[in-house]
Amino acid sequence: ENESISYPILYSGDNVRYLRRTLDGKNASAGSIFLDGGNTPDFEDSRNVIYGHNMKDGSMFGDLDLYRKESFWQEHPRISFDTLYEERIYEIIAVFRSRVYQPEEDVFKYYQFYQAENQEEFSWFYENIKELSLYDTGVTAAFGDTFLTLSTCAYHVEDGRFVVVAKAIAAGE
Repeated sequence: ENESISYPILYSGDNVRYLRRTLDGKNASAGSIFLDGGNTPDFEDSRNVIYGHNMKDGSMFGDLDLYRKESFWQEHPRISFDTLYEERIYEIIAVFRSRVYQPEEDVFKYYQFYQAENQEEFSWFYENIKELSLYDTGVTAAFGDTFLTLSTCAYHVEDGRFVVVAKAIAAGE
């Protein structure tokens, strides 16, 4: 596991409060790591989206884009993620670049998908992340799996994003 990203994950029900604030409410350019407002704070959605700034000093999600290189993924294929209730291990399934799209654009918006209600919705999500992935991790998934999506800013296009999607494989004791 890559232990260089180790922060509490905050939740406010929106995607603004912790963008430039710390846990204690102080203004900070680095902001905090936070769960998308469309998710539920108990991490029970089939897909939880977590945001963090891509800080030049490597803090927050500043090191997330190291996953651009397949060799880095080969050395760090899993993510250890602890909630208040359990420890979870996730295996990285896809790594890709994307961006924030206009509402009217009919494209895959990874940041708007939280819960697969059926096989068709799951297949749409799964096929899109696998197609976008910069390399094939060989990790497969099925309807009913739980995912963690880490998202940070990227600079390949305006409003660019760098995204790592991982699948839950085990819970700690």
